[in-house]
Amino acid sequence: MTMADTTSEVHEASDGRRWTLRRARPTDARALVRLFASVRAEGRWLATPPSAVSEPSESYFVGEMIRSGDTLVLVAEADAEVVGNVLVSVEQSSVSDHIGVLSIAILEGWRDVGIGSAMVRAAQAWSRAQGLAKLALGVFPDNERAVAVYEHAGFGREGVRRRQYRAPGGFRDELLMAWFPDEASEPKP
Repeated sequence: MTMADTTSEVHEASDGRRWTLRRARPTDARALVRLFASVRAEGRWLATPPSAVSEPSESYFVGEMIRSGDTLVLVAEADAEVVGNVLVSVEQSSVSDHIGVLSIAILEGWRDVGIGSAMVRAAQAWSRAQGLAKLALGVFPDNERAVAVYEHAGFGREGVRRRQYRAPGGFRDELLMAWFPDEASEPKP
């Protein structure tokens, strides 16, 4: 079974810790805001600086995404704490509503234990079940662990948007990647 047809899956991390991947609920909004704030505070993986986001506005946005019928919002939960999130939002324009946009955030202590791979597989299964023709994402090229996870899952590199984001000390590029369900075999475990 996949997250496309269940409400939660229990997993064992590669280090033996147990965690659950489940659909997000409106009551998860505050925990997701804390997750994003923690990842954002690292200053490396999210483009939006901490100063550009307020907790009330982000909490509202997250709540709306969870309630949306055409968006996949899952959380990874361990010991009653949200330790990760996967989001697939479907483009709203009639010329691009065949595309899902993938984003993932994982707390630092929970990276490299299989959560990202499980989230990508769930996103791929959901995208396929929704009939999407493309699952796209943007990632910083120096996030080599994430790039490796995406490539292992069948994502290809589409291009680089140079100097896409302003960052302390200069600019950051964005690597564009995509996965096409009609060209892919079933997601790898």
